[in-house]
Amino acid sequence: MTYKLSNEVPMKKSVELYEIIRLIRPVHRRLARAVEAKLEGTGVTVGMRAVMEVLEEAGPMAVPEIGRALFLARQQIQLVMNALEEQGLVERRANPAHKRSPLFALNEAGHDRFGEIRARETDEIETVCELFSDDDLRSTQRVLCTMLDHFAAFEDDPDRPKALE
Repeated sequence: MTYKLSNEVPMKKSVELYEIIRLIRPVHRRLARAVEAKLEGTGVTVGMRAVMEVLEEAGPMAVPEIGRALFLARQQIQLVMNALEEQGLVERRANPAHKRSPLFALNEAGHDRFGEIRARETDEIETVCELFSDDDLRSTQRVLCTMLDHFAAFEDDPDRPKALE
């Protein structure tokens, strides 16, 4: 199925926004598959990649903090962290704020692996960027950030996420 903009008849703004909302799920699924394809051969899963990105950007963090950053349950993050540790991509550090919850950080191998992954992704992202103007990208970011802020009241507690029914 090909998705196209309907430029022929001006739509009511609420209808246009609803169409954007409807597109988010298929865009998310395709992006996840694209990320998964770029991870082939790295030994890293989409979930591991997400945790590595948080650690790359924020530095050492405890599992509950990573869970809050990704809005995932601590137990899910712990499983991912165990896999990253088994592959030798992270290291445990003492946590001065909490004796039983160590900090995790990417080690040199983790930084290198994440750098390789981002390099693979960057080529694809730059290709897609050619399809948009700077204004298109800024507007899209503004719309999505505003929607996230507006619907923030519906966010789950990351330590007790509710199932979608």
